[in-house]
This record gives sequence, structure tokens and C-alpha cells, in this order.
Amino acid sequence: MNDTKLKYVRLKAYNEIILFPMLLEHSTFEHLNPISAGFCYIDDCKVSCFGRSVSLNIHSMEDDTKIATKQVFGIDAMLALL
Repeated sequence: MNDTKLKYVRLKAYNEIILFPMLLEHSTFEHLNPISAGFCYIDDCKVSCFGRSVSLNIHSMEDDTKIATKQVFGIDAMLALL
């Protein structure tokens, strides 16, 4: 597994995930109305999402990993998770 931890937010309007480095705060994206947020690791064909954002006071959602994996690696990688 890649040991580089990233942060992410999931946007309500587009149901898309934004990945960003740890040095930024989740609240930087507050104006985009995120519906979930947390941390993630990127592996060979999977983006594993987990945790919560303290600055936004929201948690990761169960399907964030599926959506992030599809966005980064494509539909085949997402379907492999099912």
C-alpha cells in the first residue's frame, strides 16, 4: 500500500471527489458544499477513503471509496470492488 495519506472531500453538486495534500484544511473546500470528507490512500487500483473532517464536522460515507476509485482508475476498477 502507498503510505502517502491524502485528504478528500466529496461534492454534493457533482458527486465527485477532490483529493488534496495533507497541508490543506478540509474547510478550504467548504464553499463547494461537501457532503463527506476524510482521508484516503491510493493503492494500485483502489482509492481507500476513511475517517472524518474535524474542520467541516462531517464523516466519510460508505460509498466514497467506490466513487473515488471510479474517478481515479475507471469503471473496471470500481466494479472489481463490488
